[in-house]
Amino acid sequence: MRYLIFALAVIGLLSAAPTHADDDPIVIKFSHVIAENTPKGQGEMKFKELAEARFPGRVEVQVLPNAQLYGDNKVLEALLLGDVQLAAPSLSKFKRYTDKLQPFDLPFLFGDILAVNRFQNIPAGRQLPSATTARGLLGLGY
Repeated sequence: MRYLIFALAVIGLLSAAPTHADDDPIVIKFSHVIAENTPKGQGEMKFKELAEARFPGRVEVQVLPNAQLYGDNKVLEALLLGDVQLAAPSLSKFKRYTDKLQPFDLPFLFGDILAVNRFQNIPAGRQLPSATTARGLLGLGY
């Protein structure tokens, strides 16, 4: 089964950004534990490319691969502290924040990736990215 990626952001990332000079871009630190040449790493580099193209000069995305800043075990705390703004940890790291993501840790629950996609598109699946909102984290996608 393919890996599911759950990107997180501190709620209100851009709206709660501190006041800064108009010339200073908003810096988004995107921490992950995988190498840049992997599918996950390439996806994060694509996010950087698209975000900076969409908001030229206003947003700077710093992708920090290979656990340069934090491993999966600490990155959620770093998000809550504002030390990083985006992360892509393993879903198993969310147990202390919610148990609603645990079905993804059952390797044979879904027959194939199409079953995973069907689950994510039903109301219960669409609600999962907000399962950690009460704890200060917002899922952006898988």
